[in-house]
Amino acid sequence: MRRLLHVAALSVIALLVFVPTAGAQQDSGVVTAPVNNAWSVSIGDNFFAPTDAAIEPGDTITWTNEGAVPHTVTADDGSFDSETLNPGDSFAVAFSGQGTLTYHCEIHPEMVGSVTVGGSGDASAEPPTPAAPTESMPMETSPGGSGY
Repeated sequence: MRRLLHVAALSVIALLVFVPTAGAQQDSGVVTAPVNNAWSVSIGDNFFAPTDAAIEPGDTITWTNEGAVPHTVTADDGSFDSETLNPGDSFAVAFSGQGTLTYHCEIHPEMVGSVTVGGSGDASAEPPTPAAPTESMPMETSPGGSGY
């Protein structure tokens, strides 16, 4: 019975010590944002798959380098740039507005792709705007989401 009381007391102390720490981690400058739909684009050696992605405003695309060599995902208009993605690294961008945005690999300029946001890419519509892209990050598993 005495051991049980000690275990219970230690459990309460552990909760008091660790719970405030967990709350403090939420204020570490990390901002969370809801994602409408998450899509995946694979980066292979010399291609993006799919080459042309059609999404809705607020959707996010995550590009993952599944090739054997480094690549980039760089918007032709300069609105986003993944910098170098080594094999296994990923880069994600959320889009708003409507229209078509084209991109390429800086290392392999023949690698091209596009993102059409909100339908047909009507030139009179507000152009697509990438939200603040995430940093490139190594991925241990394939990203989740609806995917292509």
